[in-house]
Amino acid sequence: MLIDWLWMGGSLLLLLLLLIRCVPGDRLREMYATLFTMQGIKWLIGVVKAELQLETYPVRLFPHATRLDFLTEFAICPSIAVLYIMLVPARPLPVQLASVVGIAGLFAAWNLLMTEFTSLQRYIHWSAWADFATILVLLPLVRALVNWIMAAPRRQEGDAHDSGSSG
Repeated sequence: MLIDWLWMGGSLLLLLLLLIRCVPGDRLREMYATLFTMQGIKWLIGVVKAELQLETYPVRLFPHATRLDFLTEFAICPSIAVLYIMLVPARPLPVQLASVVGIAGLFAAWNLLMTEFTSLQRYIHWSAWADFATILVLLPLVRALVNWIMAAPRRQEGDAHDSGSSG
């Protein structure tokens, strides 16, 4: 049981340090948009996996609240998406593809190691390959959604008072 908590704490600590190091202060809005977008999508996928019993999570952070692993779905995956958005800017397609495959592979390896060496997660009708494919699809999807969110025009301070007035 100690190894489970060390795995969760170490993973979270490493990602928090990476986020602090890699997210510049002028891109916090983009970081939050990425974090919340990935949280929503990954949370939904995680709930479906847990409810359909594709995976089980014997050791959970909030065992009475939900059947899924809160840390992985709500913190680890969204943090990985933030690092992807921050560290892999719009580049040529082969570079982006290699980056997505590499990050998805690292996440799948992390998940596989977690399954093998801790009791945090057990695959039933799911696999590390399915996690790989999920992240492979989600990272570009989240990038597209965040680009769309960030392209939305910001409201200026005077706009709230000017709308509707005719002079």
